[in-house]
Amino acid sequence: MLRKNNIKKRISIVIMLVFCILTVSGCSDEETETPKQFTKEGKYSLARINIRDYGSVSFRLYSDEEPELVVAFLDACRSGYYDGKPVYNIIEDYILMAGSETKDADKKFNREHKGHLYPFKGALCFSPSDDDMCNASGFEIVCIDKQSLADMETLIEHKGYTFSDYIKFGYETEITREEMDLFMEYGGAPWLTGHIAVFGQAYEGLDILDKVISSYAEDQEALIIIDSVETN
Repeated sequence: MLRKNNIKKRISIVIMLVFCILTVSGCSDEETETPKQFTKEGKYSLARINIRDYGSVSFRLYSDEEPELVVAFLDACRSGYYDGKPVYNIIEDYILMAGSETKDADKKFNREHKGHLYPFKGALCFSPSDDDMCNASGFEIVCIDKQSLADMETLIEHKGYTFSDYIKFGYETEITREEMDLFMEYGGAPWLTGHIAVFGQAYEGLDILDKVISSYAEDQEALIIIDSVETN
């Protein structure tokens, strides 16, 4: 009788262990919460950047995250400040720089940097200066896609490093595994996290960005002009 009871106890323990493993596995397979930049919830302003001969890219602007930067951008758009100005550089096919290359002292603004917005593909940004102020004279759009990011990760790992370590030591940027997974899903520049002020996200026209990047790669002397920026 004692032996039978021991067998029953062992069977019960095994069943409990299997149940726990299945439960943990089920939890690990849960989908990561969709980043704020890719949800339609909340109130935000909109901006449409019209690029001559290419088309338009539309953005949501997050004033709850970066109020001063959104106001600065909208003011510049509504005054026509960006109209007729060029895309003056595309760095390594991953970030597009447009507007005025010369910084205007009257267009410096504080960033909030709450940490809820990331430099995913299509992120609209300002580059902070050493004093952590942003200048609305020019803006940046992150353009690198997830395939290019995956190719970069493969190349780095082939050299014996993890992508996260490369970003940590090369750019002094700490990226969690969950954050890296999001970048691998949506594309973007994880090494810019914390180093660039994100205040908007493209929700239409990413194909237009791809065309601009391709054209610039073929001919860096090509003139790419921002015709206008419409706002609501």
